[in-house]
Amino acid sequence: MLKKIAPLLVFSLILAGCTTSRVAPAPKVKQLINELPVNQRPFVGIFPHTSGRLLTLYIDKLEKDFKSVNIDLEYLSGNSLKGGRTAVNLPVALPYTQGFLLGSCSTGGKCSFDTDLINGTLKTKLGLTETTMHVLKSDFLFVNKEVTSADGKISWKPARSKNISQILADTQGVPKAFTGELSFSPIMIAASSSDKIVGTLSLKTSATTAKIYDGSDYKGISFKKVGDSVVFDINQTPWSKSVEIVRDDQKGAKESLSVYAVGPILLIK
Repeated sequence: MLKKIAPLLVFSLILAGCTTSRVAPAPKVKQLINELPVNQRPFVGIFPHTSGRLLTLYIDKLEKDFKSVNIDLEYLSGNSLKGGRTAVNLPVALPYTQGFLLGSCSTGGKCSFDTDLINGTLKTKLGLTETTMHVLKSDFLFVNKEVTSADGKISWKPARSKNISQILADTQGVPKAFTGELSFSPIMIAASSSDKIVGTLSLKTSATTAKIYDGSDYKGISFKKVGDSVVFDINQTPWSKSVEIVRDDQKGAKESLSVYAVGPILLIK
């Protein structure tokens, strides 16, 4: 609703010659979406938590040139779109990790948690200058059974059918620079335990070779060609990192834990 100006104020403005000062408009920010070369991107991944109540956001290999880092995370819980955003206070020690609550907590500490988790989108905004921002966008799937991406290009069928807590995602960036040209986004399977990750991963791509990150370097990995897809028989012990997060569901208590993953898998032209 527009506020009315008092008549006396209007009269005063007329007598003063209606002198006003112009406020310079904010500079327009140019957003470059997924244009940053993969080897120059930070490695951004998300990991499930044993509680099922939160995710662990993981950022590494962050170039010093960036002036700001902001994260938007959205996910589908049943038919409801949920999410939130956070900013990383730079400079920061790497790898940087942060807990992301899958639900909400009141000021009194009472929390409710989302269920029927399906998929989500991660958006990382990297401020380079006042007028230039790199935006990285990627998707992920919560895994508790066989899953397929919305575009049908990725499917993952775990060997186990019960008690699975995994996240299948195309990662933003890679943990270590590589040589070659990608034909598909880097794919990682993150887990909440050190158990072997076993199953069948199918990707629609014309890649001729593939590499997999083992926690320190890349090594070759074989696959089968089936129609227009490549199929991996995954049977891998995940690499792990020890990290620390803050538990919003436990009134800000700190927790030390390990995150686990197979990959990223790189599909090379």
